[in-house]
Amino acid sequence: MSQRFYVFERIAFSFVVLSAMLCRAYIAYETDPDVQQVLQAGKTALRLSGEYSSGEYSFACASPVTQGCADYPAN
Repeated sequence: MSQRFYVFERIAFSFVVLSAMLCRAYIAYETDPDVQQVLQAGKTALRLSGEYSSGEYSFACASPVTQGCADYPAN
């Protein structure tokens, strides 16, 4: 098999696998209400994280501990 066809086959297979993953994610989103609730909670948490942190810290620093990211240097 020519190198050109081998590369084309790999790209086509990647698109098929990606489309299958997207279809499965859509089916899970539509059929399972827990997925929708988790996505909404994550969206809210990210929005609130951006509002309260003034962009100084990432979402990973959000913790129930007061000043949980005080150890990290500010930019």
